[in-house]
Formats: sequence, structure tokens, C-alpha cells
Amino acid sequence: MQRFKAVLGYSVAMLTIAVAVVVPLFWFGFFDRLAASSGLRIDPIYTGGEPAQVLRRTSDRGNYDIVVYHPVARRAPLAAGGEFVQVVWKPISALPATIREQIDFDPGGRPGFIAAFDCPRDDHATLRLDVTPLSQRVPALKSVGRDGMTRLIARVNDTIVIRVPLR
Repeated sequence: MQRFKAVLGYSVAMLTIAVAVVVPLFWFGFFDRLAASSGLRIDPIYTGGEPAQVLRRTSDRGNYDIVVYHPVARRAPLAAGGEFVQVVWKPISALPATIREQIDFDPGGRPGFIAAFDCPRDDHATLRLDVTPLSQRVPALKSVGRDGMTRLIARVNDTIVIRVPLR
């Protein structure tokens, strides 16, 4: 009888562990669908907003795209940072050694700023961004690195992402 109780106790413990591992896997799909149907979205401060336009360019290394996003405004009054616009260059392998592009982010059709940076082949090289304003909304930036969520240049996977603050 003592042996039967021990075997039964261990069996229940093993079954409990199996259920504890399997049940969350079943519920993940349910909660994923529930969150997707609720309309919840990741805050644009983290995603960069919605893409507004894709520009196609050609260099000596091949074709690359420039994705210009809609400007992202600060929503919460106590949130850090302010309004910014995000621009993405991809793929890195097709980019020229030096980038100097006029970027139009407003619907007016006139460029808002000139983004200039070197694109080294070394994945660990420090990137620096210079921004020359062509609009009153854009401040001049010199040698910006990763200075915050609204002023940065970063290599992300096979892309180079910049964020330029707006006034």
C-alpha cells in the first residue's frame, strides 16, 4: 500500500508538470488572436510609425530602398522626446559608401532635410548622422549617434534606421 501511494503521488506530480507545460502552449494562440482582434497596436514611438513612401535608388552595388515614415508625434504629456520622422535604408549590401539624400516627409512635396552618413561595411563600426535642414520643422544635427529615441542612427539587421527630431 505504501508503494502504491508513492507511485500514485509521483504520477500525479508528473501529470501536473506535463499539464503546466502543455496548457500555456494551447492558450498562447487564443490570447494572440484575442489581442489581434482587440485593435491593440505597438506605440509608434517604438515602431517608427507607418510607412508613407518607398523610394527606389540605384548604386554601384545594386538597388536599394529608402522607406520614409509618417512623422510620429508625442502622445503622452510626460513622455520623453518629441515629434520625429523615421527613415530606413535597405539592404545595407546595396548602399553606396556615402549616403547623402534629400528626404521629403511632408505632403507638400518639398524636401524637409538632407541626411548624410557614411555606410561602412564593418557591422560594428560607429555610425554618425549629419542633418541639414531644408525646412523650419527640422533642427540641424551634427554627428548624431544613438542619442535617444528621437535622435539616432542605428544598424538594425540589414537596414540603417535614422530618426530625426521635428519642431
